[in-house]
Amino acid sequence: MNHDARGIPVSSGSADAIARYETAIGQLQSYVGDPIATIDGALAESPDFVAGHLMKALTLATLAERQYAPAIAQSIAAAREHGARANGRELGMLQAACQLADGDWHAACRSLDAVLADNPRDALALQVAHLMDFYRGDALNLRNRVARVLPHWSRDVPGYSYVLGMHAFGLEEMNQYPEAEETARAALAIEPKDGWAVHAATHVMEMQGRIGEGIDWLVSRERDWAPDNGFAFHNFWHLALFHLDGADHTKALDLYDRAVHPVPAQMLLTLVDATALLWRLALDGADVGPRFGEVADEWEAKLDGEGGYYAFNDLHAALAFAATGRDGATTRLLHAVARAAEGGGTNAAMEREVGLPLVRAIAAYGRGRFDEAADLIAPVRDIAHRFGGSHAQRDVLSLTLIDAARRAGRASLAKHVLSERLVAKPGGAWGRRILARIDATPAAPH
Repeated sequence: MNHDARGIPVSSGSADAIARYETAIGQLQSYVGDPIATIDGALAESPDFVAGHLMKALTLATLAERQYAPAIAQSIAAAREHGARANGRELGMLQAACQLADGDWHAACRSLDAVLADNPRDALALQVAHLMDFYRGDALNLRNRVARVLPHWSRDVPGYSYVLGMHAFGLEEMNQYPEAEETARAALAIEPKDGWAVHAATHVMEMQGRIGEGIDWLVSRERDWAPDNGFAFHNFWHLALFHLDGADHTKALDLYDRAVHPVPAQMLLTLVDATALLWRLALDGADVGPRFGEVADEWEAKLDGEGGYYAFNDLHAALAFAATGRDGATTRLLHAVARAAEGGGTNAAMEREVGLPLVRAIAAYGRGRFDEAADLIAPVRDIAHRFGGSHAQRDVLSLTLIDAARRAGRASLAKHVLSERLVAKPGGAWGRRILARIDATPAAPH
C-alpha cells in the first residue's frame, strides 16, 4: 500500500496522482494555488484514486455553500464506485463527506476525529475538521482537536507550520492571547508565508486593541501573506478594521476597493467580509457610496440558492438588504431562514437559536425599529458563537446592538454593552468615538 508524505495510507492511485495529491494538500494548507484543479488533474491520471475523490468532496464542503452540493455528491459517488479496496482511513473520510453532504456537520467532525485518532498526521482530516469547527463555532475544538494530534507532528513532518498556525487560531478563539501569539510566531519562523498563522496573530492584536501594532504587523509582512494567496482578502479585511478604528475611512475604503472586494465575489466568504466592512464603516458614519448597492445585488442574486443554507451567511445578506432598504429581499430571506429553522441538521439549529432572531433584528434595524432590533440582538449576542465566525467577526453584533440602543434613546444599554470594548481595548479610538456619539444623542421621550 502506498502512503502520502506524512505516512498516511493510500489505497489506490498512481505515483503521479499521489504526487499531485501532495501538491493539493500544500495548496489547501497555504491557500496558494487551486487544490481542486490540482486534484482534478490527479483524478484524470487515476480515476480510481479514492483519496482524491474524497479530498475534492471534503474541500468543496469547507466552502459552506449550497452551490457546490452537486459536485460534492458526484465526488462521493465516484469514491463509492472505486471504493472496493478503500482502507479504513478512507472509509472514515467517506463517512465524514456523506455527513457533511447531509448537513450533519457535528457528526462529520466526530467522524474526522475518529480518523485522526488512528492517523494523527492526516493533514486533510485535520484541515477540514478545523474549518468545520470554525463554521460550527466550536472554539474548544479549534484548539483541542489540533492539540490532540500535535505530539505526532514536528519540524520534520511536511506541513508542521500550518498545524501550529491552526493551533494558534484555536488558542486565540479560546482567549489565550499570549499563547496564541507565541504559537503563531513559531509557525511563521518555520514558514513566513503562512497566511493563517499571520491571521491568528492578527486576531490577537485585534482582540487586545493593539491597533498601530496590528497595522505594522500586516503591512511589514504583506509580501509574505498577500501575493497569490486566496486567503489574503481576509487579512486585508483585518487591516481595514485597524484603519477603521483610527477613523481612517479613506484607507479602509481603499483596501475594500483594492483587496477585499475588487470584483464581484466568487465565494460567499469574500462577500461576507465585504458586507461586514461596509456595515462597520456605515455605523461609524462613513460615506460608502454605491458599494453597498453592489454587494446587495450580489446577495440578492444568490438568495434563492443560498438563503437558509448557512446562518452566518444569512446574517450578512440581511445586513446588505437592510443597508439598502430592500424590503422585498429581506422578506424573501426571512422566509428562507424560517424554513431552514424548521428542518434538520446542524444549520437548522443554528438558524433557530441564532440566525433567525438576528435576521429579524437586522430587518427591524433597517426599517428604523431600533428598539425592537436591540431587544432581539441582546439575548442572542452571548450565544452567537453557535453559528460560527470568530470573536472579531461577531463583534458586528455588539456594534449593531450599541447603535440600535443609541438610536432608540437607550443610552444606558448602549453604554453598558460598550463598556466591554472600552475595557478590552483601552487603546482603541473607535470605542471612544462611539461613547461620544451616545452622549450626543438625545434621550428617548418618556
